[in-house]
Amino acid sequence: MKRTDIKRRPMADTVLASLEPEAKVYREHDGQGLYLRVKPNGNKVWDFRYKRPNGKWSWKGLGSFPRVSGKAARYQAGELRRIAAEGVDLGAL
Repeated sequence: MKRTDIKRRPMADTVLASLEPEAKVYREHDGQGLYLRVKPNGNKVWDFRYKRPNGKWSWKGLGSFPRVSGKAARYQAGELRRIAAEGVDLGAL
């Protein structure tokens, strides 16, 4: 499936599994700071985007798909959002 064909978010695991690689790495937004990074070789990795206490944006990897399902990645991202809201720098975890 091409990323232009995605109809709704968060994406189902069947949609995630069928995303096709492109010539360059791309990230597909799943919702609330969670992204699926698709590499040209077909590997897929979950990334969480968050704001550090110093105000700069950063990324935290959550694992590879399908080892980490969409549901598990969304749960992890929710936990990380709660931790970041307390002022903890996720880069130190």
